[in-house]
Amino acid sequence: MQIKAIIFSLVYGVFISFMVNVNYKCLFNKNMIFKIIFDSIFILDLGMLYFFILQFINFGYLHVYFFLALSVGFFASFSFFKKLMRKNDVKK
Repeated sequence: MQIKAIIFSLVYGVFISFMVNVNYKCLFNKNMIFKIIFDSIFILDLGMLYFFILQFINFGYLHVYFFLALSVGFFASFSFFKKLMRKNDVKK
């Protein structure tokens, strides 16, 4: 059960990295009200989704190594997705 949760945390870190890179333009919008609302909803949704799924996997028990796996997944894939999104940008 703990191995499933660690693997899920690692994969979810990759998912968060992907979502941050996809929504990069919305996160750095010039409209301050939109930026605050969008950032709050974005972070709240990703956090709630992580804990809801973790509750199904191991009844909601949290350990430090789950957050370590989440961080490793995020930082390991962040630069990969950033380069991938940069290649897909249309140049004007």
